[in-house]
Amino acid sequence: MTKQEVIRDSLVDMLGVEQYALQRIEPQTRDEGLKKFPNAHVMLQRVKTVLNSHIDELEQLLSSVNGGFEARVKKTATFIAGSVAGIFGKLRVSEPVSKNLRDDYTLLNHAVINYGMLHTAALALDETRIATMAEEHMAELTPLIVELSDLIPFVLATELADKGKIEDSTVALQAAVDARVGYRGAWSREVTMRT
Repeated sequence: MTKQEVIRDSLVDMLGVEQYALQRIEPQTRDEGLKKFPNAHVMLQRVKTVLNSHIDELEQLLSSVNGGFEARVKKTATFIAGSVAGIFGKLRVSEPVSKNLRDDYTLLNHAVINYGMLHTAALALDETRIATMAEEHMAELTPLIVELSDLIPFVLATELADKGKIEDSTVALQAAVDARVGYRGAWSREVTMRT
């Protein structure tokens, strides 16, 4: 496999992951259940914008390195998107918003680790432009992941209160605050730098 083929295949994989993420998140932005949580709704709109931007940039890069294999590239990216769909399942509109946000969180983390792999391959193959793009895209996704992790406890606590599982709304709010602090603590520098 040539250097160009390795880069092209890595870009196609990344494009497939991003396309699937967009296919999964875009319909959620129109879901009535999500609109009940304005912060989550606005946040997913931002995710959608970032994903569209990434897809555009990946397609431009692919057109410059694919050596005229446009149809094959698009077919392969579609296949990758389908494979990722198999891993993460279809959007479950009947599921609570908190579970859909959890799945979005997982999917965005999947995209970040794929960008990490693309970044590594590009550095190893002296493809500075692609390495820089991969690093920039990771840096755009990671704050969104953190924001999702901050939102999920509040969405879940609200859903539990709405279903009568938690009778006191102040207890639900305090549980969400405590969960957020616990999550942030688990990802603190002191904990993650233990390795």
